[in-house]
Amino acid sequence: MVTSPPYYWQRDYKVPGQIGQEKTIDGFVKNIAESMDQVRRVLTNDGLLFLNLGDTYYSAKGQPKGVDKKSSARRFGLRAVDASGLGVPRKTVIGIPWRVALEMVSRGWILRSPIVWTRKGAIPEPTAKDRPWRTYEMIFMFSKSPRYYFSRAALSRDEDIWTISSRRRSNGGVHAAAYPEELVEKCIKVGCREKGRVLDPFAGTGTTLRVALRLGRGAAGIDMSEEFCDYMVGELRAL
Repeated sequence: MVTSPPYYWQRDYKVPGQIGQEKTIDGFVKNIAESMDQVRRVLTNDGLLFLNLGDTYYSAKGQPKGVDKKSSARRFGLRAVDASGLGVPRKTVIGIPWRVALEMVSRGWILRSPIVWTRKGAIPEPTAKDRPWRTYEMIFMFSKSPRYYFSRAALSRDEDIWTISSRRRSNGGVHAAAYPEELVEKCIKVGCREKGRVLDPFAGTGTTLRVALRLGRGAAGIDMSEEFCDYMVGELRAL
């Protein structure tokens, strides 16, 4: 299973019940963990889960004004990370990936490896004048059982730091989140047998499915957005 769920208050997918716009940090963490509970239910005993999660800063400055030079998609009204009362100090990075990972461990997942994805060509953060720019994200490798399929050769000596371009794939403007095919390919080769099956429960525009099929694996994807599902179908039919 390879997936990248919605990040906390980074985009509005305009779908009722979407994950990512919870009023509290704990609410978001709980919703992601509950989704992963269902993944654990259907994952084979020798399967692996690769979970990509980004972090979020708490501004508490009120509704943003002007243009976001890094991501215009974050301009959609007053977000919980801009309002007061979130329960963490202003300007702190919230630690979303590790909050989710630890919650999943408490629910029975085995966290085998935190992997640092160094985003080659990461978008600059011109407004971040009093901290380093963020150039990496976390990928957590979870197992369901102590023994599982794992290909060390597929790591290509990268171990737990993977330097992969964050360049966006052209998709007709449907979705702008950086989720490169090279990243998905590495996860699949490391953790899925040849002719195995791959699931992405937050399939978006279908990157995981396209890569899995190209690598000779079966693929299943789920998404709440009808627009994304229609796009995925068109993309997969063109393979």
